[in-house]
Amino acid sequence: MSTLTVSARWTFRLHRWALIVWAALVAAIGGLLLWTAGPPADKADRAWHRLEQCRRLSRCVVDMGSYSTTYTFLTYAMILLPFVVAAWAGATLAARELESGTALLAWTQGVTPVRWLAVRLALPAAVLTVGATLLVALHRFAWRALEDRPDRRPAWAAPFTFHTNGPTIVAACLTALAAGALTGLLVRRTVPALGISVAASVLLLDGAHWLMPHLRTPVTEVAPFREGYPHMFDGIEIAHGMVTRTGAHVPTPDCAAADMDACLRIFERHDGTGFYTTFHPASHFWPLQLTTSAVLLLVTALLTAASFVVLKRRTG
Repeated sequence: MSTLTVSARWTFRLHRWALIVWAALVAAIGGLLLWTAGPPADKADRAWHRLEQCRRLSRCVVDMGSYSTTYTFLTYAMILLPFVVAAWAGATLAARELESGTALLAWTQGVTPVRWLAVRLALPAAVLTVGATLLVALHRFAWRALEDRPDRRPAWAAPFTFHTNGPTIVAACLTALAAGALTGLLVRRTVPALGISVAASVLLLDGAHWLMPHLRTPVTEVAPFREGYPHMFDGIEIAHGMVTRTGAHVPTPDCAAADMDACLRIFERHDGTGFYTTFHPASHFWPLQLTTSAVLLLVTALLTAASFVVLKRRTG
């Protein structure tokens, strides 16, 4: 039996409870997503139909069911997964074995430090990729359950829905894994490594979310004042404001008037001719997903390379 196989079996035995917990999370969230796409979505759809039929009444009470609440809860649960991964990776993937001396024992049994780290990264990465990808597919299924009423389901551009509906959440889990491993190698103490890993993942993933709208050229739409800001809530907004007679895009002047006509006169005195909105439409969903995922995977690769460099320097 090769040392690589021995290392893989030892890694599995050492972290089998983490695997069990991850499998339980995937099964629980995935099962609830499937259920959400069924009875709760059907009830919400019927409620919207009843609501439209009784709009003319002075009073109308309709039970919308649990679709929205359950969907929101499961979306939040998926968003938290990378931070759970970071906490586990920082605390147990490397730091605990280094702190307890288990890693040193493995290195004396014919497993080189490079192979030791490679196995500890490769196996969790494979499990995380499979589990997170399955959850993304089920989340999209639940999100699309109200297919005939897209105006009533959560907006595709809502930050949490955006990330849980595509591969960015999968890439985020891998980035958190790499960040936790590097932190564990640097800190070598379980509890501090846990906290630092989570904090580092928050910074990295928040940075990726901030960068995301700037990874593709947005669309700018212009409309007359009477039509308001075009596509204000149709996508991921970058900027909005007023268009002048020269075609310049400037901030909309403040207006505290009680009616729109008074505001329009103020806008026109500032040479305004209409409003503009710069945004990403729904057609940019996949390009933004893929470019953001590519950035996260690049960060993951850099963190992984740094982990091997740190390990090599620590072990000679």
